[in-house]
Amino acid sequence: MQSPLRRFQNVSLAVLGVVANLVVADVRAANIQKAADPSHAVQRPLSDFLLAQGSTSIFIPPLPDFIGWTNNAPQNKFASVDYAGLVAGYLASHGGPVLGTQLGGSVMERPLDDGRAEVTVLLHVTNALTWVVPVPITDIANDPLLFGYRGTDLLANPSLTPALSTCEMKIVFTNPAPGAPLPDLVTAFILGGASPGQELLAVLINAAGSGPLRALAGVPDGTNGRFFLINNGVFHASGKGGTADGFPAEVINLRPAGNAIVSSGGELSRFSAAASAGATPQRTTWGRIKALYR
Repeated sequence: MQSPLRRFQNVSLAVLGVVANLVVADVRAANIQKAADPSHAVQRPLSDFLLAQGSTSIFIPPLPDFIGWTNNAPQNKFASVDYAGLVAGYLASHGGPVLGTQLGGSVMERPLDDGRAEVTVLLHVTNALTWVVPVPITDIANDPLLFGYRGTDLLANPSLTPALSTCEMKIVFTNPAPGAPLPDLVTAFILGGASPGQELLAVLINAAGSGPLRALAGVPDGTNGRFFLINNGVFHASGKGGTADGFPAEVINLRPAGNAIVSSGGELSRFSAAASAGATPQRTTWGRIKALYR
């Protein structure tokens, strides 16, 4: 059976096709709830969020931009997980492979006393394209990878085996008013283009997947590997203890199937040596994540 993504000719419509079966139910639920009690939280169509993403193509052109994740030194990795199906949609509509990325979830909006709205987006994604690069990054679009392939690699050679993950994500932010257009996360919170009243409160992601490890990871290129990501940014907490840097959990692990974790330098001993020498870890912060895009 042909993938729904093949039916569309641009990224926005491709993403809409992935979630088309959710939109009708979302719209009906939102309308019913608004009519019943407009002062309480309502459900908005998931497409309100998905179609707002990927409005720029700055960092790995021509692919649409979306948020990536980093972890602490000395492991220092940057992971990209296609949580909004943007790369999947682009590949399918530009002659690349069909990844079978599927998205589901919900958007809940709660009015606030100051006239703004608090929006909570929950995403469940399967077959999300995933790749990992070591930090520091010189060129996010071209630096050698530790794991997987970028979408640009798959465009150039659709026969490559992609790394794919299952992903759960939660995003909480304020919006100028109930019903107002939802932001592109990169434009608003990475590039500094947030509208008045928009504030990122939390962004949490858990993902796990499999795919090819690359030679930079210290194994033969193409070795079957496993990927694990936990990165929880909580920006409205106390700012003390485990939340002092805004990220109480930040893990990116790679390992060959059935074997130990792979360090970003390709040598397990390098991680052990740094730890035993008492290396001061560089804490992940939202500012550090944003800096990787500059």
